[in-house]
Amino acid sequence: MKKEISRRNFIKGTAALTAGAALMGLAGCAEEKTPAPQEAPKSKHVKVAVFSPTEGTKNAAAMLAAKFSDDVEFADLTNATSRTEEVTFAAEDLAIVAAPSYGGQIPMIEGLFTNLKGDNTPCVVVCAFGNRAAENVYANIASIVSKQGFVVVGAIGLVTPHVFASVAKAGHSRPNVDDNKIMAEFAGKIMDKLNSGSIEAITIEGMPEIDFAKEISAAPKEFKAENCIQCGACAANCSTGAIDPQTLEIDETKCINCMRCSFVCEYNARSYDTAVKRDFIEGKLSAKKSVEYFI
Repeated sequence: MKKEISRRNFIKGTAALTAGAALMGLAGCAEEKTPAPQEAPKSKHVKVAVFSPTEGTKNAAAMLAAKFSDDVEFADLTNATSRTEEVTFAAEDLAIVAAPSYGGQIPMIEGLFTNLKGDNTPCVVVCAFGNRAAENVYANIASIVSKQGFVVVGAIGLVTPHVFASVAKAGHSRPNVDDNKIMAEFAGKIMDKLNSGSIEAITIEGMPEIDFAKEISAAPKEFKAENCIQCGACAANCSTGAIDPQTLEIDETKCINCMRCSFVCEYNARSYDTAVKRDFIEGKLSAKKSVEYFI
């Protein structure tokens, strides 16, 4: 069955293509034939830990990682099962820990990033947001990883397409060429800091605690039973284990409405009606936000 052209499929396609280009150090530069910005020396092993249900955050993190090194390793912690095993980082690594902003904080998942174990490992924290704001995401991630053996040496906020917006609005085509230049500038400053022998934690403003009681705006779910072939991909890939693998029913007490199930469904059986949120999001987030960073 041919899938409909949708916001979901647009994000899925562009994320896969751009992430692949980013790992070769080319993301964002080919489209406008703009020379790649000057990048930091590529000698450090970079290990990226990411939570990214619809791949936008992973895409942005890949683009950033390419500014630091050609030697990049990923630990994708999106699926519930991926967070059950310890992920270790060496002292000589550079860690990048990235998450999307869910109402101004990281997704409300108990234990997110607590399976990461550093060894006084320098760490950059990343917030991906849909042209809105990072708010407390930096502080959330920093609070967690600082207890896990990491030293937060920098933070950066990257604009990505908002999952509720149409393909031409609210973060479309971000990160872009200009964003790449700022990311390269940030990477250069971080590498200068590390090469100077100064591995000191920065001060990050914001509330470090996650508000698990906070109500997060969500689009209504849609399920087309006639399209479902019972493949179980939605259950296997659910970020919180909210989908029963036998019945494929969703436990709403566990679901965080991350849209992961619709992203991995190849038969358009699961989707979200984002139209009900679209006008509000596109009206509120029409002005383009810039990449921000802290060192």
